[in-house]
Amino acid sequence: MNLFKKSEKKEENKINNKIKISEKDFVGKNYEYYEDCFQAFRKNAKKTNFNLAALLVAPYWYIYRKMVFTGAFIVGIQIILAIPAYFLKTPVWIALYLATFLLYVRAAFYGNFDYYKRIENLKKDSNNIDDKFKDKFLKDKSGVDVYMTVCWIIGTIILYAFALFI
Repeated sequence: MNLFKKSEKKEENKINNKIKISEKDFVGKNYEYYEDCFQAFRKNAKKTNFNLAALLVAPYWYIYRKMVFTGAFIVGIQIILAIPAYFLKTPVWIALYLATFLLYVRAAFYGNFDYYKRIENLKKDSNNIDDKFKDKFLKDKSGVDVYMTVCWIIGTIILYAFALFI
């Protein structure tokens, strides 16, 4: 993914002799959906927007959108609370474990705003990077990560298997 080709100079992408990385470059897949969401966030003070994918698979949606810490936090909390809920089988521990699914509801309504904040931070960070490193920065930080998401899904299944059945 190259921002520019050496033979081709785009003056409209330069500000103060620096290459500007657009929001579309950071979002990548499904930009049309997120463009509407981001414009709504900019225009309104409203921070909510419903996202069905985030509701159904919240931690993996975060990981897919390269917000790994948030996704790992949700998975970790669920695994930590699943162990006593499984072994003790008391209503308190089961209720605590089931309460972690409220994080999925939170992701459904605030996940797009979390993603918007991440993209805005990446845009700010990209202004402080030298032009010769922007391609690498864009490749590392933008788009989605299917490979990492699949690894986390398999890893979560293995962790649950070890935690609950071995």
